[in-house]
Amino acid sequence: MTRPPELWAFILANALLFLTGCLLMALSFFAYYQNPREPSYRYSAIGFAFIVLGGLISPVYRLGIRSDYHLNASQRLLLQSGEGILLAVGLGLLFYAITRHGAGSPPVDDRNAGDTDSNGADNHWHDD
Repeated sequence: MTRPPELWAFILANALLFLTGCLLMALSFFAYYQNPREPSYRYSAIGFAFIVLGGLISPVYRLGIRSDYHLNASQRLLLQSGEGILLAVGLGLLFYAITRHGAGSPPVDDRNAGDTDSNGADNHWHDD
């Protein structure tokens, strides 16, 4: 049985979403692993995981569970609703991670505010 080109486009698009999402999720996880005091990396990794899960709902149901590419209207609506909810949660977590990134660390300008004299000279002693 020959497969229609739309099916191959569907498979390719979902595979690309899965690979890209997994790569971004792994990068966020490794960033959190290297800097566990920064919770925004954890939230971004979880957000990308929700996005990957949202992208997996349709291909897993259509090709794995149902074994048919064609769906009726109620099945499509349920799949799109599930995908939309997971994608919205994932994007919401990414938004939260971006807006909260570095919220616990002091601003760059205030870190060395007391290390200069009245003329602006640096008072650090460096061991060379």
